[in-house]
Amino acid sequence: MYMRLKILICTLALLIAPLALSAQNSIDKAVEEYSSIGKSTFTSAVERDPQTRKVLKVVKVLQPTDITINRLRRAFLEEQKNGQFSLVTNEEEETMTLTVENEKENRVYMMQYTRRGARGTGEAGVGASWLEPSYASFTNGKVTIIIKYKI
Repeated sequence: MYMRLKILICTLALLIAPLALSAQNSIDKAVEEYSSIGKSTFTSAVERDPQTRKVLKVVKVLQPTDITINRLRRAFLEEQKNGQFSLVTNEEEETMTLTVENEKENRVYMMQYTRRGARGTGEAGVGASWLEPSYASFTNGKVTIIIKYKI
């Protein structure tokens, strides 16, 4: 009985672990994609412990210019279930924040961008939702990824 319970717990742990990493993979993959196609600025900084030289924190910033960022936005929306997600909207800008925590690190993904067009106008017509990727075009974005390692 004890052995079956142990096997069940191990199996569940192996099945759940990839879910926590999927946000990391999907958003990081989109950031890598945008940073390699040009028309963007990508910066990465590393903070190390001066004594041990271990990495304490990594901060990455991607700022695409003159291109839409719908793919990045979609990655955030798809991954919202894998952590603590918030979306703050004002007249022209939106800010998405996703925090993913596991035993080795805390990751904070933040994306700020401008919505092109005006609500209730354009192809989708009156009452269209900004959450519809096919409706709006999103530009002037900035993605910040902060990875803080647990020691």
